[in-house]
Amino acid sequence: MTKFSVIVRGVCFGLALAASASAKPTDKGPDINPYECLGRYEAATGNRSIPQVQAELDKRLNPLFEGDEPHTVRAMKLCVVAMLESRLGNGDAAKHYAMAVAEDPEEPGYELWYGMLYSNFRGARGVVVESAEDHFYKALEKIDSLRKSGKFKEYHAVVEEWVHKRLLITYQEDGMPLLPWKASPQHGYAGHDLPGVAFSGMFSMSKDTRDFFRNNEMRLFTGELQFAQSAFRASGTLNKRQIYDIVRAPLRHREDARLRIRQNLIGAIDLTYGYEKMVQGQIQSYYQPPPVGPLVDVTTKEVGIGYERVFPLYPLFDFKLAGNVKRVDRLGVVEFLPELHEKFNLYEVRPSVSRFLGPDKITLDFVYSYLDVTDVNYGVLGERLRGKYIRAANLEYAMYRPFVLPEFHNGTLTSHRTPTRGWYFNIGVADDDDAYGTRTVRKHDYYVGTRFEGAGNWDLSLQETYFTGATTFIDPSNPNPVQQTELRSGGLRTTGIIQHRLINPDAIPGINNRVFAPDMLNIVVPLFFDKKVDGPNTYENFRVGAEIWAKFFGTGFWGPAFLTTVGYDYQYFLNIKKAEHQVHLNVRMGWGKL
Repeated sequence: MTKFSVIVRGVCFGLALAASASAKPTDKGPDINPYECLGRYEAATGNRSIPQVQAELDKRLNPLFEGDEPHTVRAMKLCVVAMLESRLGNGDAAKHYAMAVAEDPEEPGYELWYGMLYSNFRGARGVVVESAEDHFYKALEKIDSLRKSGKFKEYHAVVEEWVHKRLLITYQEDGMPLLPWKASPQHGYAGHDLPGVAFSGMFSMSKDTRDFFRNNEMRLFTGELQFAQSAFRASGTLNKRQIYDIVRAPLRHREDARLRIRQNLIGAIDLTYGYEKMVQGQIQSYYQPPPVGPLVDVTTKEVGIGYERVFPLYPLFDFKLAGNVKRVDRLGVVEFLPELHEKFNLYEVRPSVSRFLGPDKITLDFVYSYLDVTDVNYGVLGERLRGKYIRAANLEYAMYRPFVLPEFHNGTLTSHRTPTRGWYFNIGVADDDDAYGTRTVRKHDYYVGTRFEGAGNWDLSLQETYFTGATTFIDPSNPNPVQQTELRSGGLRTTGIIQHRLINPDAIPGINNRVFAPDMLNIVVPLFFDKKVDGPNTYENFRVGAEIWAKFFGTGFWGPAFLTTVGYDYQYFLNIKKAEHQVHLNVRMGWGKL
């Protein structure tokens, strides 16, 4: 938008407010179905470009009101303006929703639309829960009041159903409510002020070359091969079978439990427990990789506390603060000592900031993790140090404007301006450093990608990642120590994901009154190809699979959300001619970071 148009809009808005002040309505006016606001918004945005939508908004702002209009008419007009501003990323949307509520304070529908500003549009990597629930509970309070006064109308039942669905979505990450006031179906305003307590659980099982954190298996296997072949261990004596057997897909399972305490003034506080086991997946000695030497189990136990909240800081941005501290007990990771327990603290913080740029949205994510791994108590004193650092940043630009897309109509290829679920572009970097005395194993990822969530039921993703692995060391005996690099490797990973939505959650704005209601069902085809750039090409591979992603709401028992993923992947390592058949299952009741 040009500077001149901003000034003009400001002047028009000021004149409109002045006019409204001098021409205050004298009566409440007729009852107006709040869905008229949605209908007028859809009429003003359908098959229109963003400049055309902006023109529709400008028309409604100049003038905002016409003479001595009733309060209910003003409320409906203000609501349409706020919806258009939400679509355009305009920071005045909240102000106009507040004005609409003030004009018609008995109508719960305007509280619904106000709350959806914070659950549909605003937020950084999550819903602005505290702001959204404030308006959803006010809507429920007004619905109860209308029932008591005999003013409850047929369309208010639809408003109530939509509010309950939005609260389900607002709390979907929390899990099973253990107290009634934030449990579905909510009533009145009690759920706003009183603390909620919810339990979430996750079970994961896989037989896969990757761990549950989706670390790069080509880099892992290449690093293990280089280390085992180096002068530090087997000195190049590995045979073909050992090189072949470094590729492995062990059985893994992980269980997580979380107790989340949520209160509007505070946010969400989490008490967590996690247990994970990898069965015969860790090489015990790199002097003798399998099948000469054994593979051992790895178990990990975690107990922690975390915090999460999205803060609406407009006109600047929305800010999400998430982090946790965990106490970790890990067994089976230390080479030569499979019975040695490592007990250490893990510290992690994951801030995100997000802001609209017109109708589009830019989001910047950061991750910092420090694992204060226990130093070993054997060997040369200077080589006992242990530690792990993870640092990552991701920049995403999401285009929410409608696009002119091709379509077939009556057998003819035409084009049509179509709203989408967003076209996303992201770029990022991640560093993962493991310190072993004077040596540090460094892993870096640099990636760029795009994801198009289509107007129909198809989504497409493509990402290119350049990944590296190397060991750096400093010789403390050198009078002028210089950092040196060894065991270097690198490659390119091409990732493509095709997704088809069989059940689209956007098409289910309300609750279908089932005890266990499906909300999402996707068929997903992931494809991967790893190609060597630097170092050995031993473990170049391609991978293709099929997965089912589903989400359900337990609307008949307080409304917990369930997220399930089940899939099969075929992976083939080209240069050692090895195929792996891999399966994975994940079931969540509530969830945290995905």
